[in-house]
Amino acid sequence: MAPIAVTPRTGPARMAVWTQSLQQRLQLWLQAIREAYVALLPLTVFGVMANTVALIPYSPYVQWMTTHWGPGWQASTLRIFDATLGLMGLMAAMVIAARTTALSQAHDRRVERSTIAVAAVAASAFLLVVLRQPFDFQVLGYASALQSILVGVAVAELMRLLGRWLPKHTRMGGVDGGISLQNALHMTGTAALTLLALWLAHGLWQALFDGVLGPLLGRLWQGFLRQQPGGDVLNFGMVLLNQLLWMVGINGGQYLYAVSSASGLVAPADVLYSSHLISPTFLNAFVHTGGAGATWGLIIYCITQGKDPSLRRLAWYSVLPAMLNMNELLLFGIPLVLSRTLLLPFIAAPLLSCLIATCAHTLLGMPLDGLRVIWSVPVFISGYVMTGGWSGVAVQALCLLSSTLVYAPFVRQLETRRIQRNRGYFKSALEVLMSTEFEAHADTLDRADSVGEVARCLVRDFQADLGSSRVTLAYQPQHDAQGRVVGVEALLRWTHATHGPIPTAALINVAEECELIHHIGTWVVQRACEDLAAWQKAGYSGFTVSVNMSPVQLHSTTWVQTVRDALRTHGIHSKDLDIEITEGRTLTNTAQADKTLAELQAMGLSLSMDDFGMGCTSLLYMHRFKVYAIKLDGVLTRNVLHNPVDQDIIRCVCRLGHSQGVHVVAEFVETTAQRDLLQALGCDFFQGWLYSPAMPADQIPAYLDAWHTATPTAPN
Repeated sequence: MAPIAVTPRTGPARMAVWTQSLQQRLQLWLQAIREAYVALLPLTVFGVMANTVALIPYSPYVQWMTTHWGPGWQASTLRIFDATLGLMGLMAAMVIAARTTALSQAHDRRVERSTIAVAAVAASAFLLVVLRQPFDFQVLGYASALQSILVGVAVAELMRLLGRWLPKHTRMGGVDGGISLQNALHMTGTAALTLLALWLAHGLWQALFDGVLGPLLGRLWQGFLRQQPGGDVLNFGMVLLNQLLWMVGINGGQYLYAVSSASGLVAPADVLYSSHLISPTFLNAFVHTGGAGATWGLIIYCITQGKDPSLRRLAWYSVLPAMLNMNELLLFGIPLVLSRTLLLPFIAAPLLSCLIATCAHTLLGMPLDGLRVIWSVPVFISGYVMTGGWSGVAVQALCLLSSTLVYAPFVRQLETRRIQRNRGYFKSALEVLMSTEFEAHADTLDRADSVGEVARCLVRDFQADLGSSRVTLAYQPQHDAQGRVVGVEALLRWTHATHGPIPTAALINVAEECELIHHIGTWVVQRACEDLAAWQKAGYSGFTVSVNMSPVQLHSTTWVQTVRDALRTHGIHSKDLDIEITEGRTLTNTAQADKTLAELQAMGLSLSMDDFGMGCTSLLYMHRFKVYAIKLDGVLTRNVLHNPVDQDIIRCVCRLGHSQGVHVVAEFVETTAQRDLLQALGCDFFQGWLYSPAMPADQIPAYLDAWHTATPTAPN
């Protein structure tokens, strides 16, 4: 045999592979960062609300709170802020590291590290990076958001790479703790090397900054100061740099004001506007309306024109903090930090507001001779107080309008991308929920990935829609060999408000993990009996209605009474109702299941087996109860014309059924040739698009009339 030639990778090919791999990692990191900020959103909301309560600048409110809650109420409320947003940097580093690790392990399909241990290492690494002497509590908060992002990703990646490189402790089987102790001992070396690497990297960066970058930036700054820029230029520069820093998670306002104040470039707080210095009071009132990025415009657009429910809900939550010019919910909830889509409007909106306000003052003579206001005074109030009249309010309104218009096209683009991404997640999750590998009681509702999230969404939204016009029954007729209608199968249909029609298989698979399957069963049997009663009252009889029952319902002590109540309520004879038990789920041999089957048969109901032949319980069904009909799985009937093996299986199943006096129903019958072959193989009844798709209940009478005309012997 000639040796197989292996073509070595060329330089460009290796570069392409490396670039693709890096892009995948970048996408994974961004996803981890976004999910981490979403996970921390409850603490963000709580912290923002606590800060809002503490800083409302209204004297009667402050006096009322002091009277009812004591003089220390503000300090207590601010402690809540310190325990939530005050620790946002530390917590973000931990959660980002944990999510990066979890997503990496899901991508690599291997579990190598405990996400809890990785988060703990990330906390230590973050403290190594940010702690200084003297200690400043603010470094633990969102002032160190950039450091938390870098540390979280770096820790996860270093522990991933080092964990594969270091030898593992594989001879610890006899030690108490077993595998957990093995992993802990292995991660000890990984954690130590990770912390050492980050400590060295931070030291090198600090040395580089102190020795090269710091002096270089200092010279550039001094050169800028020698140009003696005016106040307007300084204001615009301050706004631009503030937004750029916030985009990567750095609290630009705190950092820039500290640097500028040291250089004597910041006007005193009681100076509303300076022609040669940075005017923070002016910028806070007219530029940073709603917080950094002039995000009142973003809030207004999302509430009034937004199509994404989650964005609109987040905007409503942000209204009260925005009144005090706090927008952490938007910065870390959307998030605006590291958002490529909203980068341009996040910078452009405050710059445009700065231009409008500056022109209003310098060109149109808007007065700024009113009273000084602090940064948390609500918009419009601050404008009125600073200008002593309505001109300031009008300028602020114009700034809000301009920022809303700036954000509008980019929010629409963001919504489109979110919808596309969510549809992709939803579609992938539905494929998993409908897959043949999906197992009952797989704890899908407890999963932390997109499959679990979609599963919980299905349960929550279906419970809300059950009983509305979004949930209906459709009926697909069943015919015998002569074409007569012998029955109809009730099929559940659900149209989701956002995602449209939902595959019933996905819904049922999830419902079988919770109480929802029993609510579905009750609703279906009641509605089917109600529709059958209406048909019989109109003179249409002589056929059965089949309803599907999950094997999970066999374990319910109330299911038999539910069926009995439905028959009695609508005056239906038990012989007219057929219960189809799906074979896709394992039928557990329990006393309650046997009791349920026995009571259903004692009522005179027909019991059929759905999807016969592809599961593991086919013969068990026939052994345990009297079967009225067998419905062949569509996997067998779809390709019967071209698959001899399927033909042999169907032939054997028909012989087995006929020997037991059981009817055999073929589903998914779409052509005459297929129907004729299935009939020749022994099938008795046929169901599929050859006759009709499933139809609403009000179309069944016309269908029966049409087939009665075509087949005079058919029952009516």
